[in-house]
Amino acid sequence: MIKTILTHIDFLSEQVELLNQEVATRLSSHQEDIERLDSIAGIATRMAEQIIAEVGTDVEKQFPSAAHLCSWAGLTPGHNESAGKRKSTNMKKGNK
Repeated sequence: MIKTILTHIDFLSEQVELLNQEVATRLSSHQEDIERLDSIAGIATRMAEQIIAEVGTDVEKQFPSAAHLCSWAGLTPGHNESAGKRKSTNMKKGNK
């Protein structure tokens, strides 16, 4: 039983390595953007790759303002109003 589990772990480790290579290949043309994002405190290379993959590199074309990008990313609290009553909503939980 343990041998089977260890074999499966080895297989999964190989698959992770193959996927890491695929990500590196697909994002090789965006290396300058990744390095620029990576220079921001709190953003490592993997996070920079994820930002490029989700948002893209032509942010001005997709989002008319920084506020729109922040709202899309769930970084701004919501605001609901109905019948004159204001209800604040929390920000999205993010990557959970």
